[in-house]
Order: sequence, then structure tokens, then C-alpha cells
Amino acid sequence: MTTDRWDVVVVGAGPAGGMAAWTAAAAGLRTLLLEEHPEPGAPPHCTGKLSIHAFADLSLPASFARNTLRAARICAPSGVVAEIRRSRADSHVVDRDAFDRWLTERAVEAGAVFVGGARAKAASWDRGLMRVDADRGRSSMALRAAVVIDAEGPRAQFANASGIEPRRHLLAGLQYEMEGLDLVDDDGAEVYAGRTWAPGFFAWLMPLGGGAARIGLAVDPREATGPPVQYLDRLIAAHPIASRRACGGRVVRKLAGSIPLLTGDRPAFRPGFLLAGDAAGHVKATSGGGIYYALLGGRVAAETAARAIGGDKGAWRDYERRWRRQFGREVRFTARVRRALASMTDEDMNRFVGTVAGDDRLRRAIERHGDTQYQSRLFNPVLGASLARAARDRAFAGTATRLIGAMIRTYVSD
Repeated sequence: MTTDRWDVVVVGAGPAGGMAAWTAAAAGLRTLLLEEHPEPGAPPHCTGKLSIHAFADLSLPASFARNTLRAARICAPSGVVAEIRRSRADSHVVDRDAFDRWLTERAVEAGAVFVGGARAKAASWDRGLMRVDADRGRSSMALRAAVVIDAEGPRAQFANASGIEPRRHLLAGLQYEMEGLDLVDDDGAEVYAGRTWAPGFFAWLMPLGGGAARIGLAVDPREATGPPVQYLDRLIAAHPIASRRACGGRVVRKLAGSIPLLTGDRPAFRPGFLLAGDAAGHVKATSGGGIYYALLGGRVAAETAARAIGGDKGAWRDYERRWRRQFGREVRFTARVRRALASMTDEDMNRFVGTVAGDDRLRRAIERHGDTQYQSRLFNPVLGASLARAARDRAFAGTATRLIGAMIRTYVSD
């Protein structure tokens, strides 16, 4: 670095930060990208499941697609399995470490400066600019910028220290990347439901191709009686389906991380300071996925920074309007569905999965309208099919009523 004065300082070189730095630098802004680890993408945290929408909308290279998914198998606590298979690809699986490095390289090529091993501590107003205090090894840095974009990740420690406290609850996640697994196919992910296996969330198997997969889970610390590793090891050893898949497999690496679930509706900005990605809760609460929304949020944040620096005083509030218009509906919808799912017992889950497995109309509605990136599109078709089933199945009617009632209560409480 040759200066401590920047137009934009971006904190965090994940998808949101990398895209923000790239967009800001391409717009001609003097951009600094800080990452607390020596390199972007290390250590990786997530499954790497990225919607095909991201590849199309953001012109991402197809070479990042390590595997392509078209199907999902939902495994009830009882062992009943409902398979959802779409006629076209839904998502690709990428290696986050390589993907994050690529974004940072594009940002640097556009003119941004990347500094690794630098931990941003706090930001505050200083003579009309934002002052960012950071540590790099034994040295301290005092940086000044017109705009700070906080893309640090789910814990948002920098945001908290800077006086912005986004309302969120963190789930604890862990997954093993394994080889030599006995998989049904390479294009179908598996979800393992049930409080016994993953209290407060679910477990998963994400195939990578060639008998490799990422198998993991997330738990709610308020409900779990032990750390994620305790639940994951037990899943691999004793789950009626997951244990068969993992039998004889070997662990290549372990990936840990947190999933932020929004618990309030606070703005993701204040003048001079923008939150994007996990730090802003730009996550689908049903699955914990957020790469696509992080990329969109990072891009909108950088465009907002350019407008604000150009003198547009309405840019700050417009940031909130723009990201909510693009994907805020999905963030809110999935948060409500997650709270409704959390109210379901294992018996409810067994009945629901069993019904999906045996009811062609309900399953076809999910396959026809399902889109893991835009899950709200499922609501009306699935509601209609569920009500039709409930009219002739009293046992399922009780489960459907509890799930729909829980969703309605989340609307009222919001």
C-alpha cells in the first residue's frame, strides 16, 4: 500500500467482498480489500452449492462447476426417502477456496489492492470519512475511506465493534470432505432430517463426483447437547442411510463454519457503512446457502458506494431497497419456513416426507416449481397440493395444519 486514503475499504475476501472489490475497482474507485487470513478462500467453510442462476446472471466461468445437481433425496428420521428430480440442472458444486481466490484476482486486475493477514477491528467517523483500524501481524493500520463495505462473514465482529449490530442467530456447522463413498449417483444431494441427528437444522451429503462428497450438518446451540463433531461422527456411524454411504470412505479435509439466521429486520447500512453477504444475513435460512445472494449483495454495495461518492445522498437507503427488491423476499420467506420447520416434531417430518414420497401430485408440484434459489415460488403450488392431500388424509391434515399455522404465526410476529 502507498496510501491510507481510499474511496472504498472492503472487509472480507469471500464472495460478497470479492465481488464488491471487483465492482468498485472496475468503476474506477480506489479500492482496498482486507482479509484476515493470508489468502482468500482459506480456510473454506461451506458446501459450495451455487445456483445455476449465479453462473448465468454473473457470467461465471463454467470451469468452476466441479459437479452438477439435478436431484435431491429427503430422508425422514424414520428412514423413508422422498426423491425430487428435476428435468434440468438446479445447481453446481464449486470449491469455495478456488472461487474466492478467482474473485480476488479479478478485483486486483481491475485495480483493487489486496492485503491478506489483516484483521479489521472497528470503523468510526473521522473528519468526514470512515476510519478503519486494523491489525496486520504486529503492525497497526489506520485507514480512511469514503465508504466501508463489511463482508466479513457470519460473526460480524467488525460490524458489532463499529456500532452496527445485525440481529442474527448463529448455527454451528461442520462437514467432512470424503472420498471412496458408496453413492447412489453423482447428481443428487441428500438431506437427513430429524432432531436426533441435527437438532435445530439438518444434515446433508453433497456429491462431488467420482465417489467423493461433502457430508456434514449444522446444529442450533440452543438445542444441541454437544458440539457438531459429536453429531456428525454419530451420523456417519449410525444413520440408517448416511452410514451406508460413508462406509469405507476416508476423510480428506474438515470444514467448519457458522450459518447466520436473521432474527430481526434491521437495515444493512448506515451512511458510510454497508453490510453485505453473511454479515448482513443474506442467507437462505432453509438451507444455509448464501453464495449467490452474497455476490448480488456485494455488487449492489459497490454500486451504492460509487453513487454515494458521486454525491447521491439517497444512495444509502436505496441500497436497502435494491437488495431487498432483488432477493429480500427469499431471505424473509426462508426465515419464516425455517421457523416453521423448527416447530415440527420428528413424527411430523416422517409424515410429511412419507406423503411427498407417495403422493405424485405433491411431488410433481415440487419438481415443476422447485428452485433452490427462489423457494418462495413453491409456496402456492405446494400449498394447493398439500391441502388437496389433507382433504383425504386426516393424519397428514394435522401435520399440514401445524406447518401452515407456524408460518402464519411468523408473519404475525414479524
